[in-house]
Amino acid sequence: MHSSDQRAVALSGSDVPGAHELLVHSCEDCACPPSGGSAVRTAAGLPAVPLVRAREIVECPVDGEHTALFNPDGNGGVLIVNRAAHALLELFSSPREIGALAADESAEAAARHLFSHDLLHPAGAPPDPRFAESRQLTAWLHVTNKCNLKCPYCYVSKSDEGMTRDTGRDSVDALVRSAVRNGFSALRLKYAGGEASLNADVLLDLHQYARDRCDAAGLTLSAVLLSNGVAINRRLAAALTEHGIGVMISLDGIGEAHDAQRPTVGGHRSSHLVVRTIGRLLEAGVRPHISITITSRNVDAIGPVVRFALERDLTFSFNFFRDNDCSAAVADLHYEEQAMLAGLESAFAEIEENLPRWSVLGCVLDRGQLLAPRRRACGVGDDYVVIDQRGQIAKCHMEISDTIGDVRTTDPVLAVRTDPRGIRNLLVEDKQGCRDCTWRHWCSGGCAAATFRATGRFDVRSPNCAIYRTIYPQAVRLEGLRLLKYAAR
Repeated sequence: MHSSDQRAVALSGSDVPGAHELLVHSCEDCACPPSGGSAVRTAAGLPAVPLVRAREIVECPVDGEHTALFNPDGNGGVLIVNRAAHALLELFSSPREIGALAADESAEAAARHLFSHDLLHPAGAPPDPRFAESRQLTAWLHVTNKCNLKCPYCYVSKSDEGMTRDTGRDSVDALVRSAVRNGFSALRLKYAGGEASLNADVLLDLHQYARDRCDAAGLTLSAVLLSNGVAINRRLAAALTEHGIGVMISLDGIGEAHDAQRPTVGGHRSSHLVVRTIGRLLEAGVRPHISITITSRNVDAIGPVVRFALERDLTFSFNFFRDNDCSAAVADLHYEEQAMLAGLESAFAEIEENLPRWSVLGCVLDRGQLLAPRRRACGVGDDYVVIDQRGQIAKCHMEISDTIGDVRTTDPVLAVRTDPRGIRNLLVEDKQGCRDCTWRHWCSGGCAAATFRATGRFDVRSPNCAIYRTIYPQAVRLEGLRLLKYAAR
């Protein structure tokens, strides 16, 4: 699109080739399930009724000619428009019929995009967010409590205890039974720890068993290994490729920035080992997702690790430090709000410099995302189950020691949904400070565990609220830039 172009032009994610494959859901290392909705919205037909501009639209100028638009009261997705399409939107500040646009094909096409993104709606009938029901049960399988790193922010009290094959199979049996009983059509397993690759033989046996059980039960199976990237050798990398197991690697910086918060048990650096593992995985045909945990120790050094990922076309996500009973030197890990914003801005600058084909709407906002509206920040207490190395059930991996049953005697989904103890993952409408917030359906009040640690309450907004409100419009702008670069026009 050029400034001399008088046509009304609007571009969305659906205009990018391979659109659905380019939506990245970041919550590989957390309880967030893949979104039930999609930010890819095909331009819809226009109703034969008067339309009006949506009341609250976030407008983010991208350059002198283009503006990125997002409706927080809608169903997700960003639309980028040129001046003519923006002027078209403003024509609907009061209700008017679409018929007069029929003679202008570009205006009608732009209007269809505006309507499909809930930026225009029938007069008297504002957008109604659609909260998709999850069809996937996600389970964190704690295959070992052992680890070869000593990260100061880790929430696990380590030991050498690992999950046995029998316990693993009992866990899978319980998950499959529970998924079928509770109406799920898919099961996603997160092989975690500790460092899950240290119990690789059990992990691979468990995955084959899970595949057979899911096939027999009519469930779709997917899986990811959550790893620190230190001990994945070429044999395991090849096996992961063969089994179709995805990989998430934790990389908190480049060189010293990573080593400062992810040293080995012996106190040595680990960054070079992680980079070596990423190379091995790429050689084996596995493109790992990079998880970046941000604390005060690395908040000013996340730009380089973002650049590292983008140069290799690797997806990544940001995770803000969460206080917990096992973390050491908490005062040294807690970040200041302005420092976090400065660090994120440096990361966003790297993204803008090297825009990926894939959308960042679901991966750079901590637990938030702009892909589809939701009423809870994650799946805790609903479609997410944690099983430790002994087969004990917990609601959240951040509170893995707070068990509520055993897989040999308890329905895991029923247990997490009905047990009144521990973490409470409330609806966003039940949180003070969230009910009337523009972004309430996109952060959903933030991580319940982090909020409780900071406030002693579950029914209030996240302590990161100001950070979220600042960076969400920046993510909208980045998506607009991506659409300008990659959308077919």
